[in-house]
Amino acid sequence: MGEGKRAVWRGVFLPLVIAAIALLSLSSAEAAKSKPADDDGPPMRFVVVRSSSPGCEPFCPEWISAEGAITPATPAAFKTFLKKLGDKRLPVIVTSPGGRVEAALELGRMLRASKLDIGVGLTRFVECTPEQKGCKLDSTRKGIYQGALYSAGAYCASACSMMFAGGVRRHVGQWAYMGVHQVTSHVTQQKITYRETYKVVKGKRKTVSRKVVRRKTVGSYTTTKMGKAFNTRMLAYLKEMGVKRVMYEIGQSTPAAEMRQLTPVEMLDMNLITSLDATDALVSIENCRIATPAANCILAPGQKLAFNSYPKPLLLKDRGMWLAVVRSVGACEPDCPEWISAEGEIDEGAPQRLETLLKELGDIKLPLVISSTGGDPIAAMLMGRVVRANGLDVAVGHTFFAGCQPNGRGCTGWQGDGRPYLGIAGSGGAECGESCLLVLSAGKTRLIGEGVAVGWGPSPALDAPIRNHYLVQMGVGPKVGDAAPRFGKVDEVALALLREGYLTTRSGSVQLLIDSGLCRTSPRPVNCRTLH
Repeated sequence: MGEGKRAVWRGVFLPLVIAAIALLSLSSAEAAKSKPADDDGPPMRFVVVRSSSPGCEPFCPEWISAEGAITPATPAAFKTFLKKLGDKRLPVIVTSPGGRVEAALELGRMLRASKLDIGVGLTRFVECTPEQKGCKLDSTRKGIYQGALYSAGAYCASACSMMFAGGVRRHVGQWAYMGVHQVTSHVTQQKITYRETYKVVKGKRKTVSRKVVRRKTVGSYTTTKMGKAFNTRMLAYLKEMGVKRVMYEIGQSTPAAEMRQLTPVEMLDMNLITSLDATDALVSIENCRIATPAANCILAPGQKLAFNSYPKPLLLKDRGMWLAVVRSVGACEPDCPEWISAEGEIDEGAPQRLETLLKELGDIKLPLVISSTGGDPIAAMLMGRVVRANGLDVAVGHTFFAGCQPNGRGCTGWQGDGRPYLGIAGSGGAECGESCLLVLSAGKTRLIGEGVAVGWGPSPALDAPIRNHYLVQMGVGPKVGDAAPRFGKVDEVALALLREGYLTTRSGSVQLLIDSGLCRTSPRPVNCRTLH
């Protein structure tokens, strides 16, 4: 029943998978990658790129250029990169020959967790490339390169396809290459010598410690035979990403020495891509000119407006008309049109808010772009008199903000540093009820575009003599008020009748006052302001 201790040296011949133990890139006994590390080329690097397309500044698309082989260190590098990126959510544009499968899976999960889109593409840098020795960017650029996207010659092969599957929106296009083949394990056999200390308790040996003291490589081999556990893990990952298992099956049926190119239709059928659109769809400058610009449309760092004091947006907490100064996000910089966006129900405080805003603007005369179903008719007439006294143009239009609108919950469009909101305006979604038409009547130039919903309403909120007296003062024919058109979208016939009654001063929509090309015309409109 005694107890004894002794130390012994023991040599044991065991197979060791490098990636599992020595490199720690797989948790199982199989290390999978498309080809030996030495053949993959330079490791993947990540940089932020800003579009160099003419006419996009200062509101341009940006993306993450990810090019090179996927190594065991790539996920950690990407994690650090995303941390430095902060709140920016930029699409990833990738070109890669592949690399370590387990690292690719980790990258894919990081993409999905960060809600990032991905596309296969090459970045052509305008100046120097990140790999070029002596490539130094101006400090004001904050490490952001300038470049353009090209699909021709771009590729995502082998393990890269697994990384690619993690993107939210995924694009390849017909000119880029997506290839898959068998996963390959590279197994190295080692002779491990270790020192084991044990004790004998009640006749049974119990190990106290074991320490490896020597390793010697005695052989290696390559295999494409994956174990059940590995295949299960791969299929589980694809299911997690919403990609069909046929992708893995096609790859595993293609010899490792070959590469199977997936066609666009195949990729769409297996859910590997989310659209047949090319990668350009993620970084086009047109994404920055729509009603709701893409999240990767970024205002240029260091850009400031010539006038460093813009009025704060004026709005009520609950309801009522809000007013805000807006600058066009079209291809107009550094000289862009601006306007006062007025939307919501016209309340008794609206005239005073407009007057306050105009006083803060001083000599700057901006057109009023209004959309309202109506409201207090007396307040509307008072608001109209403010418009007339300041010689403002008025157009019915709806403003689409770049980001969120002034009364949006958690909206931070106005940063408190003198910058305006950014956006575009159009007839779509715009409306102008009875009280709104009273404000419109006061404009120096008065515009209603086709498709705008207008009308006095079936039961006028203001007595006809009072309304008609006001309209005559504003130079509008009283028959416009007497006709009492039903509230609804106007067509060309209705617009012609409104012009005959002098409610509008000319044909055309809000674009005549705020189009991004106006500032390049002569004479230059007064609502154009210069960026410097």
